[in-house]
Amino acid sequence: MSRERVIVEIRSVDQAIKVEETIRTGYCDPIAESLLAWIAVEEDLCDSYELLSAKNSNEESKETLDSLMRESRGNINSLQALLDIVEEFGAARDRRQAMLEKLSKSN
Repeated sequence: MSRERVIVEIRSVDQAIKVEETIRTGYCDPIAESLLAWIAVEEDLCDSYELLSAKNSNEESKETLDSLMRESRGNINSLQALLDIVEEFGAARDRRQAMLEKLSKSN
């Protein structure tokens, strides 16, 4: 599957620095913010299902609410793992940018 290039050919270290910075600010940071917001929603759902289950006397309803709570807990764990990966990508972008800036200063 072919596609057009997203960026033009990088012809200077300064251009490379800008691309690394743009990846960090345009992709890594917004994705991390979205994941954090989603985690917060799942935590709120988990708390709500737990409270609803505790107040409910119908056993079938309690089981359903408990199942939803467990699923939200699993979602939190999965989302946290994704967040950790995205944060690693961001840290790598910072390292790459620092390496390029050092290279730029030495030339």
